[in-house]
Amino acid sequence: MGRQQRGFTVVELVLVIAILGILLGFAVPRFFDNTLFAARGYADELATALRYAQKVAVASGCRVRVSVDASGYALDQQRESGGSCDTADTSWSTPVRSADGQLAAGTTPADVAVAVEADYVFDPAGRLESGSPTSFTIGTRTLSIEPDSGFVRLQ
Repeated sequence: MGRQQRGFTVVELVLVIAILGILLGFAVPRFFDNTLFAARGYADELATALRYAQKVAVASGCRVRVSVDASGYALDQQRESGGSCDTADTSWSTPVRSADGQLAAGTTPADVAVAVEADYVFDPAGRLESGSPTSFTIGTRTLSIEPDSGFVRLQ
């Protein structure tokens, strides 16, 4: 009667280790490089900020400006004067706050490039009053604003 052998041979173990090494060589760098995810998250954040600015402009009846550049974005509103907006205010001295009381502003993540520097102004009807270009890219996503309606689209 022959004895049955159990376990793996050295050749099988070396082969499995080699295959795992090759797979890890491709997979591990993807786990540590989050540039794509950071760009996508920032594009979503900026689109949300633009939509919020439009809603604040409609709700308050005051123009709202979103300043976007390579370092980040910030939302500002015209100064209030006598219970209404001071349309002559060009300083945009009132920062917009989010629902939790924090300033509605954000900074661009370190590895994300934003190649636009513009001020987008929403009027009290929610339309895009000024701002160019109305379409720009962040990573692999394109953010566009419809001038006539103020609709913000992220693709």
